[in-house]
Amino acid sequence: MECKELLKEKKLEGFINYFTKERFLIGASLARIGFGLIILFLYAINYSQRHVLWGPNSITQPILLLKVNIFTLVDSVYYFEFIYHVGMLITILFIVGWKGRIISLLNWILTFAIIENSLYMSDGGDNILRIILFYLLFANCTTYFSLDSEKYKEKRSHKQYTFFNKMKSILHNFAVISSIIQLCILYLTSGLYQAMGEMWSNGTAIYYILQVDEFSHPFFRDIILNSTLLVVILTYLSIIIKISFPFLLFNKKTKYLAVLSVVIFHLGIAISMGLISFSLTLIVIEFLLITDSEYSKLHVFFSKKRGWFKTKILAFFKILGEVKLIKSQRIIVFYDGWCPFCIKSMNKVNKLDVFNLVKLVNFRNDEVTNKYDLKIEKLEKRIHSLKSNSSKLNEGVYSFIQISKRIIFLWPLLPILYISTWIGLGQRVYDYIAEKRNIIPTGKCDDQCFTNNNNIN
Repeated sequence: MECKELLKEKKLEGFINYFTKERFLIGASLARIGFGLIILFLYAINYSQRHVLWGPNSITQPILLLKVNIFTLVDSVYYFEFIYHVGMLITILFIVGWKGRIISLLNWILTFAIIENSLYMSDGGDNILRIILFYLLFANCTTYFSLDSEKYKEKRSHKQYTFFNKMKSILHNFAVISSIIQLCILYLTSGLYQAMGEMWSNGTAIYYILQVDEFSHPFFRDIILNSTLLVVILTYLSIIIKISFPFLLFNKKTKYLAVLSVVIFHLGIAISMGLISFSLTLIVIEFLLITDSEYSKLHVFFSKKRGWFKTKILAFFKILGEVKLIKSQRIIVFYDGWCPFCIKSMNKVNKLDVFNLVKLVNFRNDEVTNKYDLKIEKLEKRIHSLKSNSSKLNEGVYSFIQISKRIIFLWPLLPILYISTWIGLGQRVYDYIAEKRNIIPTGKCDDQCFTNNNNIN
């Protein structure tokens, strides 16, 4: 009897110890960034139509007045503008991971409000998004890839495992587990309902779905509908993937198969049906399924393969950059070759320019100014850019916007840049920074000069 009691106590102790250690920290941090970018995409893509969709005189105003939330508290255009832009700012802070708990709560309130008001724009992904965001209010989502990560690591190094800290860890783990369970319920119920449907059981559901113009891309629709076998396979695969998903998670090896299958499945939906935000939301939740140790192993694996992958991926992007449609977007950027700060910035741009769409030219050359009919006085004040097939010059922050549009890694900055120009601060901030630059003419170089200037000419 004593042995049995000791065994039970050890099991209980092991169970408690398991949940009092924070897990899934990397996945939660990645999910924070992913969800934040999706929400910011929602704000940005509807920015020009925001008054029509959500404003005081919107097309849905009579219905929205029945729903009390932060967007409908005051019937004022100025109030709406304030709340909308605060929502964008909170989302950006959520992405960068500043003051995680407080910002997460504010982000959830504002996201919930805007989703509640999106009567004609729901695609199903917004429902699961607000549920998972609520669960993650109790999770630690800023341990990695955030402004708060260093502060958290310092605290964790001399952290005492008090009752309060243990409870926080337990809440975090259960928040992530609740998100995973919610995802499993979603797939299982969806798959079972499909299996009970006549069109799904006889293998024709995909055919009828693709008949709806709003949910089908003509190119992929023609490819799929030309093959009866492909229609049947895709229909049954959808059911099999969803129903089997929760059960495949119980084994490490089959878990990877489940995650990969679901990611491919939703990428297919995004491309062929145009349900981008829905697909991205479900893909981001998959980040929570991978444990910290598994992420560490993936990091080690890709670190070893980094050189090979980098060469292959860069080669692929260079080829893609030669496609006529993409190639037509090339621009010439005129930078100051006497400015160490400019040289350093352009070196970074050159490294990130995987499509080879940004040609960097030092304007400290008489041939350059004569060829493009440029005025040296203006070039010294602001960076200029010129589209290869256009005569329109962009300068200052507008040039930086043109650069950011052509570099994938700078896309998250675009909403901030557009908002800054819209409120009139973008160019002023740029001019303030530009005035603080050090200009070192050729032949009078000091230790601050950069010797890799030739890399970007």
